[in-house]
Parts: sequence; structure tokens; C-alpha cells
Amino acid sequence: MPNLYQHILTAAQTYTLPAIRQVYIADANDSANKNAKFGGILLEDGTFGLTYTKLGDAFTQLQLPQHSTDWCQHTLLEVAALYLGEQDWQRVLGMAALNAISQFIMKQQQISLPKAIDTFELMDLQAGDHVGMVGYFPPLIETLNQQQIKTTVIELKPELVGQQGNLTVTLDPSALRQCNKILLSGTTIINHTLESLLEYTKQADEVVLIGPSVGLLPSALFELGITAFGGRVILDSELFISRWQQGEKWQKSALRYALHR
Repeated sequence: MPNLYQHILTAAQTYTLPAIRQVYIADANDSANKNAKFGGILLEDGTFGLTYTKLGDAFTQLQLPQHSTDWCQHTLLEVAALYLGEQDWQRVLGMAALNAISQFIMKQQQISLPKAIDTFELMDLQAGDHVGMVGYFPPLIETLNQQQIKTTVIELKPELVGQQGNLTVTLDPSALRQCNKILLSGTTIINHTLESLLEYTKQADEVVLIGPSVGLLPSALFELGITAFGGRVILDSELFISRWQQGEKWQKSALRYALHR
């Protein structure tokens, strides 16, 4: 059982969790909706737990009511348990529940969520750093290249492997051991690779996790060895859902926040 899951479930025992009001998954026929790669769970108190839906075949599977909307009849903890499943749709929906639980607890604890700073500020990027990335972030890689900072990217696609200038793309996650600043995608939580990847980051000065689907309890992430992370909190669920359905930006309905250990 992943440590992260257990940490959140243990924290949840102190609270009476709200019921699920609705599960939101974009319609597969709405190909023009730029927000289709995200979905989530709305709780009765207005808390919203985000998730990334385009993991493997999850988006296709979540079009089936028995894999999405039918879960409104279950408790939040029952849906969270899907995160332990082997199928992509289970992990995606379970992640939404874990984020919803975390966001609810953070509200109860009145945890301050400061507006996010620039990703490189969060990493405390300095000349001479060797940056490791899990997930290919083109805009960030371009900036790192302009600053002539050595960068190693861990990828799953063999066709991307290679070296050009200061950039190395490899399939070997152990290459992270050479890096002192590491950037991880929130997708690593959903696909259950985060904790295994962190075994290669123990020497790093900064291990930063980013992505809209990163809405988990700070204590759960820091306990694993994450030094900083950036996520999203939904401030106005009604406005967010309207913008999400229309494929609009989430301005004023959500806040991109960052926390450092």
C-alpha cells in the first residue's frame, strides 16, 4: 500500500467527510474542450478534488457510468480506495477522491495556501545546477537551455532518447542520482511511480512536484521527501465547473499555490 495513500487515510479518520455530490468527467465527443484532460469530484460542502484523466485508457473507460458517475452513490473513502487498483481509470478516480479528502482537511485545518511563485524560484535554480525532470516540460526545457543549465529528462518514449547540448533524454530513472534539483510531474502520483522515483532523489537539494492534480496533504508529500510542490485549490466550485465545461481558463475560480518544506 503506497505510503502517501495511507498517510491521507489516517488523517481522514479524524473527520466526518462530506458526501460526494457529483463526479465530473468531460464528454469524449467534446474534443474542442481544452479542459477534457482534467476532471474531478465535487463534495456536498463545495470542496473539489481535481484529477488528470488522460492516463492510459482512463479517459475512455471513464465515459462508462459504472466507472464514473455511478460512484456518487459510494462514500468518499470507497472511491479513494480505487487508487490502489491496477486499472488506469481506478487510479484516476481514486486520485480525485484523495485530492478531495486532502482539500477538505486543509480547509478544516485552515492551512494557508500562498499564490505560486515561478517554478524555477520554487526550485531555487542557480548557475551550475543539474536539473532532472520526470516528464517532458517543453517551455521549462527551453528556458533551461537558454540559461545553459544541464538538464536530464526521464522519459517513457524511446524515440525521444538522445543528447543535444546540455539536454539528455533517457529511459533510465537512476540518472536522477546525478541531479541536484529535480522536477516531477503530478502524473507520477496517479500512475504509482512517485515513491519508486524518489529512491533516486535522496541526494538532491530540491525535489519539486508540480501539476494541477497535485492537491494532496502537504504533510503526506513532505514525509516522502518532496521539498516543495505546486498545486491547485478550487476557490469557487460553481464558477470552476462552468469554466471547465466551456473549456475556459480557470481564472478567479482556482488558485495555483505553492508550498515549500
